[in-house]
Amino acid sequence: MRRMIGFGVAALAFIPLTLAGQGQKNGQTSVLVGGRAITFSRDVAPILYENCVYCHRPGEIAPFSLMTYKDARPWARSIRQAVTNRRMPPWLADPHYSQFSNDRLLTATDVNTIVQWIDEGAQEGNPADMPSPPQFTDGWKIGTPDLVLTMDKPFEIQAKGDIAWVNIPSNDYVFPDDVWVQAIEIRPGNRAVVHHAVAGLVPPEGTRGALENLHLYAPGLDAMVWRDGYGKLIKKGSRVQFQMHYNAIGKATTDQSKVGFKFAKKPVHTPVHTTIVSNTSILIPPMVHSHEAIAAFQFPVDARVHGLRPHMHLRAKTGTASLIEADGSRRVLLHIPHWDDAWQNYYILSKPLDVKQGSILEYVANYDNSPANPLNPDPKSPVAWGQQIWEEMHSVYLTWTETTPANANDHAPIQIPSNKAFTTGVIAAK
Repeated sequence: MRRMIGFGVAALAFIPLTLAGQGQKNGQTSVLVGGRAITFSRDVAPILYENCVYCHRPGEIAPFSLMTYKDARPWARSIRQAVTNRRMPPWLADPHYSQFSNDRLLTATDVNTIVQWIDEGAQEGNPADMPSPPQFTDGWKIGTPDLVLTMDKPFEIQAKGDIAWVNIPSNDYVFPDDVWVQAIEIRPGNRAVVHHAVAGLVPPEGTRGALENLHLYAPGLDAMVWRDGYGKLIKKGSRVQFQMHYNAIGKATTDQSKVGFKFAKKPVHTPVHTTIVSNTSILIPPMVHSHEAIAAFQFPVDARVHGLRPHMHLRAKTGTASLIEADGSRRVLLHIPHWDDAWQNYYILSKPLDVKQGSILEYVANYDNSPANPLNPDPKSPVAWGQQIWEEMHSVYLTWTETTPANANDHAPIQIPSNKAFTTGVIAAK
């Protein structure tokens, strides 16, 4: 089961509209901003270019483009609903807890501008007022990768029914040397069927260790890029394996996904750790409206928290990540009041959080396995942990680094939001 991704219809939230003035054009009342009517070209396009077209452009995940007036105008009513009820841009974090450098929420001014433009007839305005569109790298968002690894052969996806989670090796590449990775991106071969994909690192032969998560693709997640001095170490002799979660779409098709790497060009002084804080023993009883599960991770060293990415499935309702200090004090870092499996956002703290050795990252989630949950595939059955969408998961991906003399005074975010990292166009202020 998978929901439609894009501007959806939902209950509208009331947002007051403050009118700067009114004017008349062709017998129609037009809202004026500073004495001017709101138009797509001058007022709305800059908002869409900055916040929406990263996904809403040809070839990307959104079902329609917002790059031009011609693209956007047929969707005006849906756009109004999506921005007023805060469904779009997709951002699930409660703004009362923490600030995030990749926050996608529109400002109240932006929302009012879009709503007023639509309510007053969605005028195009003068095309000469259009800002220069942002320029995106075709294909890879990280630019040209230094290395691309592809699934060893296309995987066949059946037209209907359940598709088991599958591990697929990459082409027979073995890393010949230790290498620091500064950017990683998974490119699905067939977005229509890839629910999510994990690039896992298989340790060198003869060494012990579990499969390490390098990067994950899912709707709402982008390429990972760290600034100079930070990166992930891939040891000599390692290999890459794809862990794929597919959905049937009513017709037989194939997928051959790939992952690209950019290697650090400057010395790396701090490894980036991704720890999956997970509870794999969850068992949600049938016909329950509220069931709580907890997972925890204790920091083995003085550390710095950089980002969080929750992962659950269809029965999840809420998720909360909190830091518990040694003295018992508690601080909420991330709260998701309304979980949505269709959007697996990654939340980058605007200011990384210093934590002491022995502190605990706790993740608490609540699940609804009752008929009241419209997405519930079977409320009469208990639900255990599992990779499939009809099963359930309980985890948060925690990005952290050890605090060392090399980074002790570096309190800036280490991860660059992809919409800032990979676009080259500048939106001119009007």
